[in-house]
Amino acid sequence: MMRHAGLATVLATATLVYTALVSEPDLARFDASELKGLLESPRPALAVDLALPDHRRQFADLIVRYAKAENARMTAAAVFISPAIARQKAQRDESPIDPALQVLVDYFDVPALESLDALERTLVARVAPLPPELVAAQAAIESAWGESRFATEGFNLFGHQCYSSGCGIKPQGRTAASQIEVRRFDSIGDSVAAYYQNLNSHNAYRRLRQIRYELLSQNQSLEAHALLPGLSAYSEEGDAYLRSLRQLLRSEYVAAATGGNTP
Repeated sequence: MMRHAGLATVLATATLVYTALVSEPDLARFDASELKGLLESPRPALAVDLALPDHRRQFADLIVRYAKAENARMTAAAVFISPAIARQKAQRDESPIDPALQVLVDYFDVPALESLDALERTLVARVAPLPPELVAAQAAIESAWGESRFATEGFNLFGHQCYSSGCGIKPQGRTAASQIEVRRFDSIGDSVAAYYQNLNSHNAYRRLRQIRYELLSQNQSLEAHALLPGLSAYSEEGDAYLRSLRQLLRSEYVAAATGGNTP
């Protein structure tokens, strides 16, 4: 009997301690630190599978694995949304923004919204995964299967640009007046992370995020072909670019990397 009473006392004490911790600002700061690590830290390098018989097979397999790792980060980051919103709702109107919520708003470039409920919906729509086959297909197109000058010199697989002198790699044929350069990355993983951040935050891909949100809300599978209409602004080629993506999604290289046939 004493043992059971002692155990009950320990459990009750632990519950009180946990409850107190949850209400403390320390938890918000802890969540913010965890989120910064998830979202802003350099991505670890993955090895090319040299056992695969073809360079394009190797490239597609590598990017699919990077995409799956980034998807895991998005899924982990999404867990912090509801607690951060709940903490903010518990504060007075003039209180500063919750530190974890600030990290999410900054990283995913969320504009000012009318309510916390609207902010939560927007974050849920932005902090989400992408189909690995889509990531691999776009990387293949934008980097010529990892063999373009920008891919080999600066790990830029998705055509990301920057807009100040010396910020990246100068494109050949650039006019003297142009400040546009191609962004340089420290690794393939960082390039993939920037691609996710771009699609998950830029206004040009709002339709993609809305399609994805509706699919996930209805517990439907997240397939690349369903998201393609939301990528029409990715390239000046427009519909021709989307046709190229559809064709590449059906290729044996992407299908093999994702473990099956891609629609």
